Amino acid sequence: MSSLCLLISILNADFEREYTRFYKEHGVETVLISLCSGTASKKTLDYLGLEKNEKVMVQTMLPPARAREMMDMMVTRLGLNLPGTGIAMMVPVGSIAGSASIRYLTAGQQLTASEAEKMKDIKYALITAIADSGFSEMVMDAAREQGARGGTIVHAKGTGSEFMAKFFGVSIAQEKEMIYIVAKKSDKDAIMRAIVEKAGPKTQAKAVVFSLPVTDVAGMTGLEE
Repeated sequence: MSSLCLLISILNADFEREYTRFYKEHGVETVLISLCSGTASKKTLDYLGLEKNEKVMVQTMLPPARAREMMDMMVTRLGLNLPGTGIAMMVPVGSIAGSASIRYLTAGQQLTASEAEKMKDIKYALITAIADSGFSEMVMDAAREQGARGGTIVHAKGTGSEFMAKFFGVSIAQEKEMIYIVAKKSDKDAIMRAIVEKAGPKTQAKAVVFSLPVTDVAGMTGLEE
């Protein structure tokens, strides 16, 4: 297991510049930003006083202790725990290919050989579903039935459509939607099973699903309750 973790923040798009500046001020040079959208309904947006559902996903690689420190500052200084702001999570990195990759991903950071720490009890999971474009709601409907509170959609394009068509025996669209759902570990299996049964490869969504462990999470008071 690598001594690094991926710190992922999914934020209201209005906070992109503020968080980019926040990372730079704290010596984090390599930050990857992706445009995405939330799955909240209009009723939920109205309840939170929001007019739009655009989001950004901000990712950076940090040692676990440093990532936890950054998450704490996101809550105390940037108000990450306030409704309509966003969520942050830590995903442990299994390995990194080569020293050049490490230098790129950790630019501006001071790493020591003792950064590694044992993975503590995992309480959350990042469920990722890859579905054909236009079927994210089918995935989310299945997930919500098993307690999922919401998700984030990232638009993507698949490159292995010919192989996948042969594998599934059906036509697979290149345009994809990646749906990210953070859930309690205890709910993970039921949510994943529901997605496979109701939006899986044998449905129009043709979703495939996997999960990653999340060691820490911030901005999800409702989920913890």
